[in-house]
Amino acid sequence: MRKMPSRQVHLDFHTSPMIPGVGEKFDKAQFQKALAEGNLNSITVFAKCHHGYCYYPTNVGTQHPTMDKSQDLTGLMVEAAHEIGVAAPIYITAGWSALDAEAHPEWLMCDKNGAPRMTNVDPNAKPDDPRPNCSWKNLCLSGDYAEHIYETTREICGRYKVVDGLFYDIVFLDEVCYCPNCIKAMKEKGFNPDCENDAKEYYRQNHLHFMRECARILHEKHPEATIFFNGGAEIYRPEYHPLQSHIEMEDLPTTWGGYDKMPARASFMTRYDGKDYLGMTGKFHTSWGEFGGYKNPDALKFEALMMAMYGAKCSIGDQMPPSGVMDIETYKVIGCAYRALEAIEPWAYPAKSTADLGVYLCGNEESDQGLHSMLLESHIDFEIAMPGDDLSRFKALILPDCVKISEEEAGRIEEFIKNGGSVLFTGTSALDENAKFMIDAGCEYVSPAVFSPDYLKPLAISLPFGNAPFLCYKGAELVKLTDGTALGEIYEPWFNRTYQAYCSHMNTPYRDTASEFPGIVQKGNVIYIAHSLMSLYKLDGAQIFRELVIGALKRIYQKKYEVSLMSAGRTRLTYQPDENRYVFHAAYASPIQRGRTSVIEDMPPIYQTPVSIKLGKEVKRVSLVPGGTEIPFTQDENALSFVIPVINGYQAVEIKL
Repeated sequence: MRKMPSRQVHLDFHTSPMIPGVGEKFDKAQFQKALAEGNLNSITVFAKCHHGYCYYPTNVGTQHPTMDKSQDLTGLMVEAAHEIGVAAPIYITAGWSALDAEAHPEWLMCDKNGAPRMTNVDPNAKPDDPRPNCSWKNLCLSGDYAEHIYETTREICGRYKVVDGLFYDIVFLDEVCYCPNCIKAMKEKGFNPDCENDAKEYYRQNHLHFMRECARILHEKHPEATIFFNGGAEIYRPEYHPLQSHIEMEDLPTTWGGYDKMPARASFMTRYDGKDYLGMTGKFHTSWGEFGGYKNPDALKFEALMMAMYGAKCSIGDQMPPSGVMDIETYKVIGCAYRALEAIEPWAYPAKSTADLGVYLCGNEESDQGLHSMLLESHIDFEIAMPGDDLSRFKALILPDCVKISEEEAGRIEEFIKNGGSVLFTGTSALDENAKFMIDAGCEYVSPAVFSPDYLKPLAISLPFGNAPFLCYKGAELVKLTDGTALGEIYEPWFNRTYQAYCSHMNTPYRDTASEFPGIVQKGNVIYIAHSLMSLYKLDGAQIFRELVIGALKRIYQKKYEVSLMSAGRTRLTYQPDENRYVFHAAYASPIQRGRTSVIEDMPPIYQTPVSIKLGKEVKRVSLVPGGTEIPFTQDENALSFVIPVINGYQAVEIKL
């Protein structure tokens, strides 16, 4: 299998049949000029789009009606890219195809009541009603429609001498489908369609079969080609990761979850030794399908360097205008980002994580992302820990808010604690079906919150705002001490706010004395926090929540490095054993919210940033990269210390052993 190039563009081309002259102005030299301007080494080009049309002469599908019928736009792009040494994997739509959905309504996904599944489509809309963005009918990848995609795949694989790879889009639209074909197949395979777990398991097996069959067809003629099924790179869908040749983490941080989503996903992907992973952002100001929108060049450069910082190759989304003429201004912006990326690639790929803090996933995105943001803002490296993982590489574990674990996993965590490891867990994490904690924190579970919201007063954790009781927007789980020590107290409001009982505009003030229930408990190397502070942080953003969690963590865990950088900064320490060096990455940009879009515009230089790293290895030289300018450092038995002179958006530091 070929290795993934590092500087890619994903070129969309979802083009209405109502637009004339599609592809008629495509010019090989102009296309190549754009690729060179963008400093690309790969571009994913299109064969079939969401409108359902193919962009090459086809016997299986339908060529776009306003193209010259003899024109092979897909092949022309592949040929042009290969001529200048740029890879050109080919895009095939799967779950969305308007033409196929209209011609074959029996191919649509259905809900349990038999109604077609749609994304942002009003089935009762009139022809002249405004159509929402990103609105398509959802197709089921089974039966005759799956066979249609297999035939399309065979046609493409046979048509082109070299196929670098295939990218199938919109593959995992849900967890279940109840279309007639799926119900029939479920019954034939012994699944009960009325049982949701059976329906989910059939969906999983059917999609794994779809992935295997597409890969089989591709690799019959192109054994080294890559293959990726979009939607199957989520950290909550690891069952679909093994059948991907690589991982593409689609995320437009301006409008799709922000700038903290990619680092956690990248940390998850490091578990797959030898499997490349890349981040995917967009050149758009907002999101896919936007014509004429441009991202600030400095913002795009920051995003590309952040991907490299977390070991991810980079892909930037673009959309070709209908005529086939590439927008050179877009590729000037991309080139700015990719020249900066190319300069630091030797210090980014390959590199090993040095994180010794493991973070479990609870499956609730608010809780998971809230914790990830807390750690990123506090400059604490982490890796995702999954049930069954080797825990010996970690010094501490965090279970955010509502992590469910098996008895086997609980036993492994208890063994981890006995061997000196530390654990912090919150909310309902580690509760068994009988409402008993499976991790011993020196307390017993009593019940869910009686009062919500309520207040928490830390007793042994200093906070920057003092230690008065502070508001928690959702009530704590109620626990009682056994042999643990209370590190915080819950203060209850006088009453829950109702129409009969209320005070002021919002929440009721707290009583004068603490309740009988502790809010934070410690026993040895284990700390339990009764509030679901991770989700509260994601939803409400109160700094005090982060300070409390990090303050508790510091009681049982010492992080590998300290850096004097503000919370909007991002840092990471990686190790390159083949080069006998560590690399410290530091980045700073502060996104601001403008309407629905998270924007990076102002990137002030950050001067004189002290760094202290507990390395445990003798250091020969510390220098800035790229460029190689050496900077002074000191080292004793405790730490390596140096100062980064200036961070202009991003700065890497080589620590040569």
